[in-house]
Amino acid sequence: MAIGIEQSKRIAEMRALLSSLRDVSTGEFVSAFDAQAERLDSWVARIAAIGQVKAGKSSTLNALIGETDFLPSDVNPWTTVVTNMRINLPGDPKMGARFDFFDEASWDRIINGDRRVRKAAKTYLPGFDPELLREQTEEMRVYAEKRLGPSYVKLLGKHHQYDLLSEGLLESYVCAGPGTDPRLEDSALGRYSSITKAANIYLDIDEFRVPTILTDTPGVNDPFLVRDEFTCQALDRSDIFLVMLSAHQALTEVDVALIRMLGMQGGKDIIIYINRIDELEDRSARLDRIMTDVTKRVNDAVPDGSFTIICGSALWAQAAMDELYTEDEIREIIKEDRVDEFNASHGLEAFESPRSRLYAASGLPAIKRALSDAIEKGSGGSFLDSITVETNVQINAMKALSQSQRNDIQDRIDVYASGRIAECRETIEDEMTMLAATHTSISEIIDATNGNLDKAMNDQWVALQREMDQHIANFIQAQKKTVTHLWDGSASSEDAQIDLLPLRIALESAFHYRYEIARKQLDATLEASLKNATNVANRSTRGVDAQVSMDNLPGNSVAVTFATSNKKLRIDLIAKRSWAFWKQKDVDLEKTMDGLRRVTSAEVFPATSKMVEAFMATMSERVFAGKGRLDTIGQIVEQSLNDRIRRLREDYKLLSPDAPPEAREKVVNRLRNDIEIIDNRLRVIATKESALADPDVKAA
Repeated sequence: MAIGIEQSKRIAEMRALLSSLRDVSTGEFVSAFDAQAERLDSWVARIAAIGQVKAGKSSTLNALIGETDFLPSDVNPWTTVVTNMRINLPGDPKMGARFDFFDEASWDRIINGDRRVRKAAKTYLPGFDPELLREQTEEMRVYAEKRLGPSYVKLLGKHHQYDLLSEGLLESYVCAGPGTDPRLEDSALGRYSSITKAANIYLDIDEFRVPTILTDTPGVNDPFLVRDEFTCQALDRSDIFLVMLSAHQALTEVDVALIRMLGMQGGKDIIIYINRIDELEDRSARLDRIMTDVTKRVNDAVPDGSFTIICGSALWAQAAMDELYTEDEIREIIKEDRVDEFNASHGLEAFESPRSRLYAASGLPAIKRALSDAIEKGSGGSFLDSITVETNVQINAMKALSQSQRNDIQDRIDVYASGRIAECRETIEDEMTMLAATHTSISEIIDATNGNLDKAMNDQWVALQREMDQHIANFIQAQKKTVTHLWDGSASSEDAQIDLLPLRIALESAFHYRYEIARKQLDATLEASLKNATNVANRSTRGVDAQVSMDNLPGNSVAVTFATSNKKLRIDLIAKRSWAFWKQKDVDLEKTMDGLRRVTSAEVFPATSKMVEAFMATMSERVFAGKGRLDTIGQIVEQSLNDRIRRLREDYKLLSPDAPPEAREKVVNRLRNDIEIIDNRLRVIATKESALADPDVKAA
């Protein structure tokens, strides 16, 4: 079953439509349609597989790409590196792999973590222990140095490239290593994984009809915290999430937290696959309870979310795909696992072939259908919609310019045909003066708008930072009561901790609130500038105001993913310094609160940094698109100016007072030919405009 068939067809049709428009375009519109074609060619479906260790991610992904043992799935310890399978990407090798290693600076950040957290914790809160992450990463470093020896330093910042993937190669880069198993100590297992920053695998698979990056992530219950941020970065870049659950423990609290986090992404598709049902006893009854429980808890966790829930067995999928299994062996699996009963109870097609029946029961066909739907109706559909919107903007602009040029040429034909040479030359002089003034005014509006937008974005960035700082200050102030209770001995040791979750919620709320304000302010600036620009442009190019708008800009909402630490900050009271050691120590409340503020600020810094980064990136994308609409007005005027002034100068020269009658007739005939060219362009534009209005772009 192919993935992304309809999306592939729509992309091909849109590419043909853009090519046709480019063929009849002139000036800046050629580059505008080229830019849309480049966007089209660079689009990739991004799918991230995520779930707990031993949920069967690697086995499922192997089956999804048509392999039985491509990704290491039976290795213990488990996969530790985010692995990107780059399938059918233009410009990529047809096969092979590239493994990028951390450089010294990035490795230092991993090993030492956030120095501000450690320094603040050591200085202000002696009882706070932030060393777990450091210990883990230091352990990874020592292990890497031990395994790699002298090669360790030489490899930092470098990469390994392979034209072919040999058996066991991936295990050297993406698996944790032999662990405590002495039998594997001399193997290549996990030799480079501790320093591998990214694993990129190049694949050419016909079943994927659109370019796809399929990302395998470390397990979310992996005890090595250093991998959390790498996984979150992969999630930020992905549009579709394939969440793997184990039927034995289908929805743990970790899974619920993960799904809730993914549900906050907004506009992204989540497919939940309950794997390993082949291992369930009394499968029919248990599976009904599992599906009901998972559906309820997922809906409770994300009430407004939209999810696809599928159950099956990656083991069945691999058995059905493996040609080493005979038909009799497949029948035996079907009989022992009561696969036919399962298919009948779930309304699956009753195939004649045993392999087909086992494959259907595995859930893999349902996953492929869900992925295709998510690509075509979700991220891929949204992308093509944005291409359609921007293409329509250029079409409308080109139509406005062409119609304006036609009207202008017809006016000149009427004047030139009259034979009044002096009047013709005066008309040409006036028009050239008017066009130059219009161009100057448009340029001034665009320059002023760019300055206003840059200032507005900076102001909103400052406001977001200020509001986050204020939330942190308010949160710390709210802890003063706990500190005071510790001081007077009325609080228990359990009360001597701070739960950061309420602060995270407050920061996220401020983040979304500030973005809504920023979006409205920037939109108002863009709308006002567009109105001013179209008013000026209409002096020379009529109808522009009806052709270019600020509708359907990207970035209506913003989302960000980050790892949520369950760690609670411990409060230790800091005593006032005194040389009189025999006196009872007093608590320095001010220093204790200041220390608490510093540690809390540093602890949430990674999350706030990602929020600010997402805030600015999404806002910049919207502003960039808005500026593009405004620049379209400038393109119309500039192209109109350049084309018309060039022709007016030619006409002015030909229409000299002593020019013979045939010179004037030559100008008129040439102008009539120009009208025919413009009329043909307008006919093509009308056809393509109608094609874009078709949801499937079938007429393109």
